[in-house]
Amino acid sequence: MDRYLLISSDGHAGLPPERYREYLDPQYREKFDEELAKEIAERADAENAFLISDFNTKWRDENADGLDGAWDSAIRNKVMDADGVAAEVLFTDGITENNSPPFGGDLGMRPFDADPELQWAGARSFNRWLSEFCQDEPLRRLGMGLCPALWDVETSVREIYWAKENGLKGMQLSHIVEGYDNYNHPKYYPMWAALEETGMVVNFHSGASQPYDRSSPGWLGIYCSEYPFWLSRPLIAMIFGGVFDRFPKLKVAFTEVGGDFWWPAIMQMMDFRAKVKKGSAKMGDHSAKLALSPTEYLRRNVWIGSSAQMDDQNYEDYHKIGIGRVMWGTDYPHPEGTWPNTDEQMHGALDGLNEADLERVLGLNAAECFDLDIEPLNKIASKIGPLRSRFKQAA
Repeated sequence: MDRYLLISSDGHAGLPPERYREYLDPQYREKFDEELAKEIAERADAENAFLISDFNTKWRDENADGLDGAWDSAIRNKVMDADGVAAEVLFTDGITENNSPPFGGDLGMRPFDADPELQWAGARSFNRWLSEFCQDEPLRRLGMGLCPALWDVETSVREIYWAKENGLKGMQLSHIVEGYDNYNHPKYYPMWAALEETGMVVNFHSGASQPYDRSSPGWLGIYCSEYPFWLSRPLIAMIFGGVFDRFPKLKVAFTEVGGDFWWPAIMQMMDFRAKVKKGSAKMGDHSAKLALSPTEYLRRNVWIGSSAQMDDQNYEDYHKIGIGRVMWGTDYPHPEGTWPNTDEQMHGALDGLNEADLERVLGLNAAECFDLDIEPLNKIASKIGPLRSRFKQAA
């Protein structure tokens, strides 16, 4: 085949906010009607706080023809075909397109000031719609259901099985756990068991953080520097908590950390702390129950979804992470992603990798992570995939 199989590890989808009403259980619709205007206003306020309101408005005006692909199936296919994407992982959306699900069942799923029952209702409304959206194109759309796992593990387990039965490929969990049990806690074992049994991929997607005082100088720079830390906390907890020893077939993906350089540093730090040295001996042998090194767990159980940060030739970082762990992503329809200039940005990020590495990063790693049948996807890629001849490959 003269084209690559391209599977995007990072795409976003979601309804205009008022349309989630029909996917909510009836008992929550009155509350939804009361809260809708307030939630829309809060998203507009967040845009202003992050200094992106004017930027997003300009983005929407310039790309209006394609943005409805966030919920319109036909437009979505047209956009993906033009980008050369045969299949894509789909997360919920955020403030960029103002189409988050209600009641905090959104991309961040932060527990702060959330009502557990309502957050679950909002998450389920998204999962129901996403299931329908993915069933329009079951080969090409890999839906990640929302799972506010901090509240109730039994509810999480039921939703995992529902999602599996209804065509979703994985579950996105909140990476913000402040004030709640982190993912090394034994209470989560039934959830990990359900995910391992079903083959559903655990996903953590960046964006959320602890609350910041927006009146304090420099808060935005602090957020931009700290959100990779918040995203990587579940990985540290799961590794040192022995989750991957107890559930060796569990698959986990971390998406859009904002710089591939972050993961080698985290891996180096965890490997260092897993060794009992003079400086850490006073803390006891905290690695005694680990069968592998942290890096070995990452390269067995974990994948890294690179998208907005893949704007440079970070070949050394890719290999430090493990070339078999890195997955390309377009981040459509977000302005920090590659669309509508995916071809240009893809070459800027990946020109110079050899043939085998390109195949893995562009598609095969994602196919392995999500256990995909690549034969039908290759048929799609043979018509729309990025041309091999256009890449400047290493000798």
